[in-house]
Amino acid sequence: MRQNGFVSDGYDGEAIGRLVNGGASSRALVVAAHPDDEAIGAGALLKYLSNAAFIHVTDGAARNMRAAVARGFQTREAYAGARRGELLRALNQMRSAPVELIEFGIADLEASYNLVEASLRTLDAIKRLRPDAVFVHPYEGGHPDHDAAAFSARAAVELMRQEGEKPPALVEFTSYHARGHRGMATSSFLPGTAPEVEVRLTDDERAFKIEMFSCYATQRNALRQFEVLLERFRRAPIYDFTRPAHPGRLFYQNFEWGLPWQKWRALVRKAISRLGLLNGPRVGQDRAGIWRKNSLKIFFTVR
Repeated sequence: MRQNGFVSDGYDGEAIGRLVNGGASSRALVVAAHPDDEAIGAGALLKYLSNAAFIHVTDGAARNMRAAVARGFQTREAYAGARRGELLRALNQMRSAPVELIEFGIADLEASYNLVEASLRTLDAIKRLRPDAVFVHPYEGGHPDHDAAAFSARAAVELMRQEGEKPPALVEFTSYHARGHRGMATSSFLPGTAPEVEVRLTDDERAFKIEMFSCYATQRNALRQFEVLLERFRRAPIYDFTRPAHPGRLFYQNFEWGLPWQKWRALVRKAISRLGLLNGPRVGQDRAGIWRKNSLKIFFTVR
């Protein structure tokens, strides 16, 4: 058993119940930055969920066309269409069809420039679908679209709280983040204090996840970097999105993805202001990383 966590050999009732209160039949909303992120972070869990809806923040196709051309596509739209087809085939592996598939249609690498839109559309989906749990990326500096999805889900939850409504549980699945100078860590979170649920996949669960991966033919090389032995989750911790996700070089800074850290910070500050998340008490963090107020009102700070 992991210290301050829970380990399960396969998904049983207890493991699923720790993630979605009420078990596999409870409503879950999965918020993924790109088609294939849901399979990477929670593919085996999706084998069991019978009441799941999905948000995909971007269509997975960047305007710079580098990935599209490398995969033989002549237009961004053709590449986005191929990725959507792969997503539909992957989700078709589930035992129950998705309750709803919501696509924001934002271009890959542009979610950070659409934080207000993504937050409000996520809020609308949560209010309409009333999920018991929302699954989303952590804020880890791995990919700017991942960080934007994390921001949007947190913003939606806090807007609900401001309006006096009880929000769903916010649960994170793993993505990727920096390891060393230029390395990439997968299937793990940045160190934190939030208890984790770790599920060591059974043979059937691994086969299911591999089958989902195989549906993403355009992402074959990228998916080879992700293991299919386990999945980890945790309740989303409190983040200060105006600070880097961790000290040192962020993983996405290794690439020409057009988003310097200071630009992210400016975009987040603007979104926080436009969404009205500056109103009411704010929660700060001291240098030791201990939250000074045990408040659940607003989890954004601007410095």
